[in-house]
Amino acid sequence: MRAARGFAVAALGFATLLLGSCAADGIYSVPLPGGADVGEHPIHVDIHFDDVLDLVPQSAVKADGVPVGRVEEITLAGDGWTASVRTLINSSVRLPANAVAEVRQSNLLGEKFIELSAPEVAPDPEPLTDGAVIPVRNTRHATEVEQVLGAMSLLLNGGGVAQLKPIVTELNNAMGGREDRVRSLLEQANTLIGGLERQVADITRAIDELAELGNRVAARNVELGRVIDELPAGIATLEQQRPQLIDLLGQLDRVGQAGFDVIDTAKDDLITDLNALRPTLQELGRAAPDLVTAFPLIPTYPFPDSSLEGTFGGQVNTWLSVDQQIGVTLSNLGVGKPDPVYIPPPYGPTPNVNPTNPYYHGNGPRPGWPTVSLLPLPPALAPLPAPGADPFGQLLEQLGVRPPAAGGAPR
Repeated sequence: MRAARGFAVAALGFATLLLGSCAADGIYSVPLPGGADVGEHPIHVDIHFDDVLDLVPQSAVKADGVPVGRVEEITLAGDGWTASVRTLINSSVRLPANAVAEVRQSNLLGEKFIELSAPEVAPDPEPLTDGAVIPVRNTRHATEVEQVLGAMSLLLNGGGVAQLKPIVTELNNAMGGREDRVRSLLEQANTLIGGLERQVADITRAIDELAELGNRVAARNVELGRVIDELPAGIATLEQQRPQLIDLLGQLDRVGQAGFDVIDTAKDDLITDLNALRPTLQELGRAAPDLVTAFPLIPTYPFPDSSLEGTFGGQVNTWLSVDQQIGVTLSNLGVGKPDPVYIPPPYGPTPNVNPTNPYYHGNGPRPGWPTVSLLPLPPALAPLPAPGADPFGQLLEQLGVRPPAAGGAPR
């Protein structure tokens, strides 16, 4: 009797549960024990997927691997092609407005759940709020085991694995015993690719410039077409003048050979002349500031710019300082001066000196009075006895020139 009464109570409870489930949304409306705590004020978020696999209501919603909500309802979206998943999430969860949703699987044969995370690039500063919608572009689903096994079956049975065998065999035959060369080739290819990567900006700029050149050429198609049409006539003219062109090239070759012979013959002399010019050019370089200041005198030579101050109409004022002393004049002409002394250049290579130079290695005129007289010579007379004294001594003393000693030069 007690057993029958217990059975009746159990049947009544089961019937009550069954009727309650039918009155609501079915068994999926019953929350699972041990589910996520959604808090007192959870938020609703709709997530659109192109494929939800076998996701069911009451599945978990996680963030960073921690349950933060559950799936309430799965319906067809308004476009009639995607799935809309209504989720209930704890309001304490902080996710950006452009959060990413993914359908994952807990293990190989485990249950499905939704993983929420922030995007890796440019997360939205605004938070995910109640009533938000995550579009299809921000959702994805994990690969199922059935898909992996099907792809492996397709690859192994009737796929391209068997076709890879001859390729691998030929590669082994080609690279066998050449590992060092292959390694060097790979290193060079890596260097080449690295250099190209560093020059991406230059390559892009060159391609852009080529595109600009192509646009300019396309804009002048008419002119280019006319030039191409006139090319046959020009080529025919060149064909007629080919013998003259060949003769011209032959003559140019002979001229070049002659020039080469001249340069080869005069090479040593040219080098010597250039070395001899080095001191002159160095002195010109040192005198460059003076040359710059002297250039304004060239157009008005021999009159400097200062002469303009003394020019009045057709008259020019001139200031001259003339020393007419005969002694000074003779001294300026070298009378009474010692013989010149050869001084080699202080720097640079020693130039070649003509051995006939009268002032080189003691060569020079006889010391004494100048060999060319400044006055007309008297006619040849019979030699006279040597005078006792120089009749011009006192005159030369008054002119500032001391007479020379016997057999010596003026002092």
